[in-house]
Amino acid sequence: MDDMRSVAGRSVAFWALAGVALLVSHDAVFAIQAGPGQRLTEALRAAGHDYWGVASAFIAAIGLVVGLVAVARLRRLQRHASDLRAAPRVSGRTRQVLRTWGRLFVIVTAGFLVQENLEHLAMHGHLIGAGALAGPEYPLALPVIAAVTFVAGVVGGLIRGKESALLQAIAAALAGLDHGPVHVIRRPGGVRITRASILARCGAGRAPPRVAVLI
Repeated sequence: MDDMRSVAGRSVAFWALAGVALLVSHDAVFAIQAGPGQRLTEALRAAGHDYWGVASAFIAAIGLVVGLVAVARLRRLQRHASDLRAAPRVSGRTRQVLRTWGRLFVIVTAGFLVQENLEHLAMHGHLIGAGALAGPEYPLALPVIAAVTFVAGVVGGLIRGKESALLQAIAAALAGLDHGPVHVIRRPGGVRITRASILARCGAGRAPPRVAVLI
């Protein structure tokens, strides 16, 4: 159940990050091409973005909530790892960043393509197809999307990598607590296998000495 909850949480976090990346990419494309201020406002109105203000606020709110939850989870895992004296290993973060960036780039590009085609269909009665990514109206769409999703990929990849490292370190520490050293006591008539008490292990504070009891 905990594994399913963790997977669901990561999925929600990824899609929230993708939504924020689409929001920033969309506004950045128009801001770079039309410039800030009144020209940007007029360009958005002409392209049928009357709904975008409400949608932007909704996406930003979801992104903020999910981000706060992710930070709180990392802090909780960090405290748990510290209590267990577990040291997470930092490895594979570059691969995680690139993987996250690639997924975000594909999803945000597809989202922007669909969004702009639907807006043109609603406003002008026709589709512009791939022109939404490389046409004369959107010459910088792909470079802007690539830059924004790269930043989002770095953030998401580092958070995901840190979470995975903490979870692995905690699991290893708990496994070490659950399985103590095995002692084999040989005597005539049979063999008895005992495990050391958890209270006698390192990290458990003061504890009585390990004693093997013959029965």
